[in-house]
Amino acid sequence: MQLTQLDLCSGVGAGFCYAGLKQGFKLIGTAEIDEYCSGILELRYPDVHNYGNVREIPNRAKHKRGYYMHPGRLDIITASPPCPPFSTEGQRLGGADERDCFPSVLETIGELQPRFAAIENVPGLVTCPDYPGQPTGSYFRGVVSTLDLFGYDAEWITIGSGHFASPYIRERLLLVAIARSIVIDWERAAPWTDQARSRTEEIRFNKQRRGIKPGYPLSVVRNPGNLARPLGIKSRDGIVRRMRQAAGNLLDPRVAAIALNRVLYLNSLCREPAASYQG
Repeated sequence: MQLTQLDLCSGVGAGFCYAGLKQGFKLIGTAEIDEYCSGILELRYPDVHNYGNVREIPNRAKHKRGYYMHPGRLDIITASPPCPPFSTEGQRLGGADERDCFPSVLETIGELQPRFAAIENVPGLVTCPDYPGQPTGSYFRGVVSTLDLFGYDAEWITIGSGHFASPYIRERLLLVAIARSIVIDWERAAPWTDQARSRTEEIRFNKQRRGIKPGYPLSVVRNPGNLARPLGIKSRDGIVRRMRQAAGNLLDPRVAAIALNRVLYLNSLCREPAASYQG
């Protein structure tokens, strides 16, 4: 079974996009405006359309511009909204930060009504106020409430590369939204925490047996220039700056896979699992 996937705030496509490819998802679209990241996406996924600015996608959906811009045509929307508005290392402006893309991501989910959605961000999202001076955690409560309004239940966990015995921690909050329009046998469903624990232990065990290196070597994190070198991109100042930003925003695909594996598992418990992609 191959589930269709639209990825928003895609960056260089190294997180949900790559994890989805490895898990057998059919990537039908990305959304990225950064010139450098868009170039990497084109090289990695040459046959996948880049819809550009995520803030324009809800309007595309309202006017049904494109085959997949119709409610129910997508199995999953994945998204990695910019994290500076919520990071504990920043000002935590939440909705007051011009980089906040969550409203567009949530509106797209509401318009397109996929069976599932998977969103990742920094753990600080859980405690960030909606706007400066407002109650702690009000932004995340708003995210969950909006998903509920659009017809979705949600579950979330925090996991990081450190769980896979990587030399860096990079914790991320993973949220999976499940449309209430699909019927899942929850009595048979294992808790997500149990699934995640089993998966991380399996990967750690295999890594120790086979000597597998982490998905993103520490050298790439410390020297983002390595990310572009195989693609023959020249090291101009602007490109180097974008490479650093792209590398800093990398989502470990093993972490992304924890959310996508949860989606595959829940889909298998549906009374009517999603049909396979027919092209």
